[in-house]
Amino acid sequence: MLRVWHALLYLGDGAVLLPCSALLLVWLLAAPASRRTGWWWLGAVLLVCGGVAASKLLYMVTGWHPAGWDFIGLSGHAALSFLFFPVAAALATSRCGTGLRASLIAFGGCIALAISVASWVLGDHSVSELVLGALWGGLAAAIFLAITWRHVAEVPMLRTWGIASLLLLAAVAYRHEFPSARVLGWIALQANDRTTIYTRAHLERPVPLPNAVADSRPASPPSTRRRVPSTQTP
Repeated sequence: MLRVWHALLYLGDGAVLLPCSALLLVWLLAAPASRRTGWWWLGAVLLVCGGVAASKLLYMVTGWHPAGWDFIGLSGHAALSFLFFPVAAALATSRCGTGLRASLIAFGGCIALAISVASWVLGDHSVSELVLGALWGGLAAAIFLAITWRHVAEVPMLRTWGIASLLLLAAVAYRHEFPSARVLGWIALQANDRTTIYTRAHLERPVPLPNAVADSRPASPPSTRRRVPSTQTP
């Protein structure tokens, strides 16, 4: 069963979904009839990726997170999966009936859900990160489909060779990992001009108060103070 979870996690990695999203954009922009849909698709991908990156950078730079939450940013696996798979299913069935299209869109959502569960089982993301990431990607997918539903139905987009090219690209990129942590970590270091960034380990221990805040706190009466043994070595 562990192999199944790992297989699903690789399927939802940015190393697979970002190139496939780019190829989908190429197919859409290639035909004049689907060019408008292509620009909407580009906007949806940028919105999802930008939201995920911004949420992670916010924590890396400032250490801010909702109180009591195991949260260091939206899950990219969940967000991209809930965007890509339902939309790809809708585009692949653009000439089919509404019932079949809706069924395959729901199937794409089930794939995204399975990827999110795999990410939680393997400890890659917390529940809050996955749920919020799924909502973010699913919202973008819903908006995209609502705007382009009629236009997509008029476009003979993904035929056999189009679907085959996506599957081939996914097979080539499969088992690779997108270096998002390294890229965002480098950006965070440049943004706050520090030598370290906030990581998940900081959630397990309280962040020290700044000196100005600590000095402004009233001192406890001598009778109520507790003497804490020093842990510093001479």
